[in-house]
Amino acid sequence: MGPNHPPGPPARGDLGQTDPRGGSFLAALVASFALFAATASAVSFLVAAGSAGPPVVQPVLFNHQVHVEGEGFACADCHPGCEEGVRPGLPDDETCAMCHSEPIGEGAEERRLVAMIQSGAPLEWQPLFRQPPHIYFSHRRHVTVAGLECAACHGGIGQSQEPPQVLEALRMDDCLDCHRRHGITESCTACHR
Repeated sequence: MGPNHPPGPPARGDLGQTDPRGGSFLAALVASFALFAATASAVSFLVAAGSAGPPVVQPVLFNHQVHVEGEGFACADCHPGCEEGVRPGLPDDETCAMCHSEPIGEGAEERRLVAMIQSGAPLEWQPLFRQPPHIYFSHRRHVTVAGLECAACHGGIGQSQEPPQVLEALRMDDCLDCHRRHGITESCTACHR
């Protein structure tokens, strides 16, 4: 082609070519890859076999078994939002001080707890279970409305003698299995926001 001839159509496979709708093939390819990567990342996070997260350090080695089975506490006695809130909440200092402002047992962990309460040091309890930030989960909807027991999602935490040492990611497969068993929607938008 000489200087007087217009250039021909782009060669096949030219990543800069435009499609008939006016977009760039390269932009569409990049957007598709980004969407695939984000989806794969979210799915692998939710269905990973080893869902354990980073180590969790609690102010004391809390014994759920003594409180739940021994003393008959309900989850809501220490987790104020577990029946009516979106998040279950963690016990505040006053909740623990109602029983532990003075020693009532002889264990080393209780002595540590009483000393912290008496000194005014804050009890900085850490969550043990997590959902990714794009997941909407309402404890009220599951516990109060659907009538699920806490153990349905949290397993045997009520029988544990020490808190788990790692943050547990709740798994999408478990949620979907439960929804199927109870005939509840499996629509992505019910939980993914």
